[in-house]
Amino acid sequence: MAFDAIVIGTGFGGTIAAVQLVAKGKSVLLLERGTFWRSPDPIGLNAGDPFGDWAKQNKMPVQYWPRPDHRKGILYFSKALRNLNKDGLYQYSFFNQADVLSANGVGGGSLIYSNVTIPPKQEARDRIGLKITDADLTAARQWMEGPHNDRKNANRGWLNYVVTKIPMGKDMTAADFVNLGVDPTKPPLEQDKDDAYLLLDRSRVLRMAAKQVSKKLSVPMDWAPLELSLIEYDGYKNTAAVKDSDSVPAHTHCERQGRCILGCLPQARHTLNKTLFKKVLKNQGVTLMPKCKVLQITQKPGGYEVVFEDDFTGKGKTTAFAPKVFLAAGVMGSTEILLRSARERTLPLSQALGTKFSTNGDFGGFAYRTTKPDGTVLPCYTTRGPINTSHVTLNFNGRFIKIEDCGVPSLFAEFVSKGLEVLDDAGASPNFFQLMQATWQANLGEHVFDPPDTYKPNSFQTEAQMLVDTFFFNVMGQDDATGRLKLGGIDGDQIDLGWDQPIAQQNLWADIEMLLREFSSAMGGRYIAMPGWQGLLGKKKLVVVHPLGGCPIGTTHENGVVNEFGQVFDASQPAASKTVLPGLYVVDGAVIPGALAVNPTLTISAQALKAVNKALA
Repeated sequence: MAFDAIVIGTGFGGTIAAVQLVAKGKSVLLLERGTFWRSPDPIGLNAGDPFGDWAKQNKMPVQYWPRPDHRKGILYFSKALRNLNKDGLYQYSFFNQADVLSANGVGGGSLIYSNVTIPPKQEARDRIGLKITDADLTAARQWMEGPHNDRKNANRGWLNYVVTKIPMGKDMTAADFVNLGVDPTKPPLEQDKDDAYLLLDRSRVLRMAAKQVSKKLSVPMDWAPLELSLIEYDGYKNTAAVKDSDSVPAHTHCERQGRCILGCLPQARHTLNKTLFKKVLKNQGVTLMPKCKVLQITQKPGGYEVVFEDDFTGKGKTTAFAPKVFLAAGVMGSTEILLRSARERTLPLSQALGTKFSTNGDFGGFAYRTTKPDGTVLPCYTTRGPINTSHVTLNFNGRFIKIEDCGVPSLFAEFVSKGLEVLDDAGASPNFFQLMQATWQANLGEHVFDPPDTYKPNSFQTEAQMLVDTFFFNVMGQDDATGRLKLGGIDGDQIDLGWDQPIAQQNLWADIEMLLREFSSAMGGRYIAMPGWQGLLGKKKLVVVHPLGGCPIGTTHENGVVNEFGQVFDASQPAASKTVLPGLYVVDGAVIPGALAVNPTLTISAQALKAVNKALA
């Protein structure tokens, strides 16, 4: 079968490409390395299971989110790791100076991300030469939310704030949430009024700490709810919301289960597998092939031949051809495919390929044993609410830094609780023998062998209790985009990541850690860095969840792999040439040439929409 276009990957860029192509009547082949993932829980009022019926009819591979909130959940989660199961949901890539977490499934990164959908500062875009305008970002948001009074035609759904324990109504603004229960005439630690109890505790604690740290450091800090791509209850009786609701027709909303990155059991997240099923997959001109890993692309007369391993039909290595190809396999996937194509000389690609890799300033840490001034527990309840709820934005030493509260799914509560106890007992930078001693002293088997004592509040704790006094920081900033991706490994065919100058030496991390110590102190807790950053197994290592770059935007093939519209430069042309390879596009985070200092979903979507609309103009 002939196709007008091949789309490689089904994350944000791939889904936008597929939706826009289908809207123009184009025939499309979608190639995806992973399978479908979904919740096994039926929705009470829904009539039947249209997706399940379609998947069975088309023999689509479907797996189910990790679920139990206890030890069996850890075993289930391990089966969702691609490192252990080639069809797993999570790809955790180990490198020398940083590890990278990415997704493997129909819907890409939307399957495991925290739903945050916010724009970067204009200054951050200018710093890396990214020509994404406010109008581009607005267009991407409108693409997601759709028009009012026409909910069925939204590509995703409304963005919502979730910083309260119960839904507060879709008409509340960010300012309403900021002001909820605050008495600004009092000192930062005493500003919460009685109705502040409606806020999720970690949202409220972050706001309180930001006020105190901002005053101490004389650095302006803005706390605000995060806009999340999920369904919140908005169907209030006797209001216009009933006529224009996301939650009422969907029969679901966010239940604050704290497991967004594991998969939402109530099915309240706007994951892209839903968009694809609704807008693309039932179209006659679309063919989806999951379990197909693309190896390389070859330029042919009139278009491109895509070589891939077909585990869906069992054909093995095979090819497909189309005049247009949209690469949307993510930072690691798209860069790897092009690196392999460059090595095999099937595409004339820029020497900039693999450069300008950015961690987006990703950093994590904990405030441990958060305590009020009177010595009692300062509750954070890290397992409750969506993964991220609110953020603090500041400019520190000339860089934008964003600090978000972050949830820990209940599945990991006991593991994280005991891990932090070990790290705290061992000291800030334990060596191997100190760590083993602390592990022994922590008595990791107590929950298995100790009998329950109904007179002790800490006997046989719930998962929420285990992390009641732990705050998890999720931070983003502006690192120097000096990382490089290349092919390496034993067979020279595996993606590798490195830096000429150690990434851990960049000044950004010292600034972030200083801020996190101040925030931890304001919460009455002790700052504990992530184990990898403590160097427990050797060098300090980062965990990157928002990788950017590898196929960076530039002005010519001398300094970029693609132009501002994601068109791949033809490197066989003279140095100053802006000539592109016709019909070949990169439409994912690989084109972003540096840090955004925010969750990059909206920016990637805006860039992809800009590129695809250009391709279809």
